[in-house]
Amino acid sequence: MRSSLPGLGALVLSALLTLGWAQPLALPDGYAADPLVTGLRGPTQMTFGPDGRLWVAQLAGGENSGAGQVVAVDLRTGEREVLLKELFKPTGLAVTEADLWVMAGDRLLRAPLAGGAVGELEVVLRDLPSNGRSQGTLTLTPAGELLFETSGALTATGVREGSGALWRLDPANPAAPRPLATGLKGAYAHAFDASGTLYSTEVGDDWVDGRPPPDELNIIREGADYGWPSCYGDRQPAHNFGGTRARCAATEAPLALFARGATPTSVVGSPFEEGALLVALWAASRVVRVDARTGAVTPFITGIRLPQHLLAHEGALLVSSFADGTVYRVEARE
Repeated sequence: MRSSLPGLGALVLSALLTLGWAQPLALPDGYAADPLVTGLRGPTQMTFGPDGRLWVAQLAGGENSGAGQVVAVDLRTGEREVLLKELFKPTGLAVTEADLWVMAGDRLLRAPLAGGAVGELEVVLRDLPSNGRSQGTLTLTPAGELLFETSGALTATGVREGSGALWRLDPANPAAPRPLATGLKGAYAHAFDASGTLYSTEVGDDWVDGRPPPDELNIIREGADYGWPSCYGDRQPAHNFGGTRARCAATEAPLALFARGATPTSVVGSPFEEGALLVALWAASRVVRVDARTGAVTPFITGIRLPQHLLAHEGALLVSSFADGTVYRVEARE
């Protein structure tokens, strides 16, 4: 999510978050969506806690107000509990065996889990390289490591050291994260498919050669360079950042491209079919299907305002709307 929310003034956004305006979603034949949770305020990332409840990070106010929360929602009763509060821009949420992790602004936070309770937060990493925008989501790897991004930032002399990268962290040694891939302007969201392939969205907002670049979906390969800031789109040289055809040919090509400013904030392996991914395009207000082999992009959900996060659960898809504070459950129905 960008520091200035695309397409919405601050007063309009405040009203939407306060009042909510959920509406029916449009899906392909054979699918249906129902509201599962309502009344959230700027929900960002969702996960299921060890207690079986849906844990949701939310801004609970303006993006930079420091009013963020983590709330737990009992999907059977609708009851909810605030687990953490007064967080600055919480966009990432993950649960490991012993801890709850939160990405909040330029800090990675951790709270111990014991006896069903969430303990006191501590700062694990601070002053993470950032361009001042949200650092995106958190993802657990199959091996139990934690993935996070450092959004790309430029200085007068070039790329800020450590920015524009995707990192992995061993929860047992959190002070020593290791770079997984570089050249990523904004690797906001990431996910593994059933085969273990890692995908990441990329939000690109530095203008290149007089125009904004398209956003991307990438297959992440360890040690690979994805080109930012010298290259954009399908390995096109950004001449205003010194890009050349030779430089860009040595970078990784994207699996799929999205419209400029679409703002992909979530990706998940489709729970409905193998070989397909679903991507939330925040500013475009739609969820799209991406063929994992060809990169072909087709509509999946329209009529949803500012879709933020996607979570596969029990053969269904949970989709949060940042604008109306609703989590929808999407199912395949005959």
